[in-house]
Formats: sequence, structure tokens, C-alpha cells
Amino acid sequence: MECFFPQGYRRGLPISRALLPKPRPDVLHLHWPTPYLRDPRLFWRGLYSARTIADLAIVRVAGIPIVWTVHNLITHDAKAPKIEWWFSRRLARQVDRLIVHSEAARDAVVEELGVAPEKTSVIPHGPLADAYGAAPDRNEARDALGLPRDVPVALFFGMIRPYKGVPELLRAWDALGDRRGDAVLRIVGSALDPQYAAQIADLAAEIPSVQVDLRFVPDEEVPVQMAAADLLVLPFAQSLTSGSVHLAQDYGLPVLASRLPGTAGLPNVTYVDGTAPDVLGKGIMAALSSEATRSSTMGTIPWPSIAELHKEVFSSMLSSSNQTELT
Repeated sequence: MECFFPQGYRRGLPISRALLPKPRPDVLHLHWPTPYLRDPRLFWRGLYSARTIADLAIVRVAGIPIVWTVHNLITHDAKAPKIEWWFSRRLARQVDRLIVHSEAARDAVVEELGVAPEKTSVIPHGPLADAYGAAPDRNEARDALGLPRDVPVALFFGMIRPYKGVPELLRAWDALGDRRGDAVLRIVGSALDPQYAAQIADLAAEIPSVQVDLRFVPDEEVPVQMAAADLLVLPFAQSLTSGSVHLAQDYGLPVLASRLPGTAGLPNVTYVDGTAPDVLGKGIMAALSSEATRSSTMGTIPWPSIAELHKEVFSSMLSSSNQTELT
């Protein structure tokens, strides 16, 4: 089974124009369809949404089954959520199969997008640490980052966007006051919006024991960040699948997270119900003071096995397509 990625953007009907000239693919696998919606302005986003649904309908009429791996129900921090909900529900009904990364994600997709459970396949997220490498010794990691070896360290790590709750985390840390003791909170990651990054930096500057590192972290430094922390804190407002949670799982780093489909049912995760300063702060201190040990789940389902699971889904689509043609 070979994979190829269509290159370039064709005006009008970009998907069908890229796929229908022969040789045609056997299956179209969508991951992130929202770039085809393009414009944030309400009218144009609605127009592009309808265009994309029509474009995919042409692909299906041409006999190419469509599989959609649902990473998000709608775009995080969506500017036109009603349009995106319409788009996601229409897309879910139109495709032949949906792939999600957990049973909790399947439940959310079934409930929110109105699809039958048997139309969805659960394929777990693969290990991310394979790409980043082994973590160094904790003390070595602390030394590399200029951190004291003997203080508790809470970490937020990843792309910094409004739905991820970084301001709420900073306010909770501030509200802890003396209860923080000598603990340190680190905010590490890049923010695409310079104004939002400045807001985070200004807020953090007023709070003791906070370190802010607003930059893209190169791959070779990721294991160091994971090894130096005692707790990853992710007070997300929404999440269907979280790469940050899976990354922490790979390195055995305990996680404190909102109770969402993207964090449900995972080992080494403690849940906090809400991001109010007292609730989140209490959860952070309890997690930092717990006796939980680091235990990696990396390699539970290796990438070759995940590839085989995808192959089974694609093969079932081809079998169904062939049977339909024969009848």
C-alpha cells in the first residue's frame, strides 16, 4: 500500500481536481480538512465550507472512498463555530469511515457529529518519543535548563493558544501564594499570535516563581523539558486528542488535565474539574505533592501496528466499494 500527498492548490474544486486525473487513488484519507475553508470572514468561510462538501461529493461519486481521522470536532478558537459545526456534521455523514484515537473520542464524535458508532474506528495514538529520543537523567535535565535540582517543577508545554488555558493556569498559580513553597511553574512553547504572547508574558511577569519561555522548542530539547518537570499541567477548555498528553505519557511524566475526551482513560493522568483559581491551584499542589512515580507507556502500540490498523480500515473500504460495484 502506497501513500502520496497531492501537491499544490487548485482553484475552484481543489480536492477533486487533484485526485480525479488518472491514476486515481484507491482511498482518500483526510486529516485536517479545515485549511480548505481558508477564509476567517463569515460569508467566505461559509462559502468555502459548502464548496469543500461539494468537492468531496464529487470524489465519492467518482468511486473513491473517503476516510477522515478526526483530530478536532471543530477548529480550536474557531471564529465561526456555527459554520464549522455545520461543516463537521456534513463531512461526518459524507465520509465512509471516521478514525478516532480513543473510545472517549468516539463517544464525542457519535454524540456531537451524529454518526453511528460502527462508522468509527478507534486507532490509538502512536508513541511520540520515538521521534524525539530518550530522556536524560532528571538532574542532568535540570542543570541544562538552569533549574534547582530539589524544587517541584510544574510545566505547561506546547503551542500556546487561548483554548489551552494558560492565563487560567497563571492566575491559579498566583492565587496559591505561600502555598507554592519553592515550587516553580514553567510556561514553555510558541504562540503564533504576538499579541497573545505579549499578554501571557505580561501576566506572568507579575507572578512569583514563574518562568516563561515563549519559543518553538527544537526536537532535541523536548526530552530535556519532559525530564526536568515533575508535572505537566494542561487546563484545556477542549480537546479531542492531545499530543502533549501523549508526549508526557511516553516520558512517564504525570499529567494534571481537564476532564475531556482528549485526556480520558489515560494512565498517569489526574483530572481537575474546572479552571477556577482555587480548584486548579488545589489540583496542582496535590499532584505535585503526590508520591506517583514516573512510568512510561511508550511503545504500548508501536507505529508498525498502528499502520496495520489503518491498512485494515482502508482495505475494508476497498472491499465495500468493490461489493457495491458488483451489485
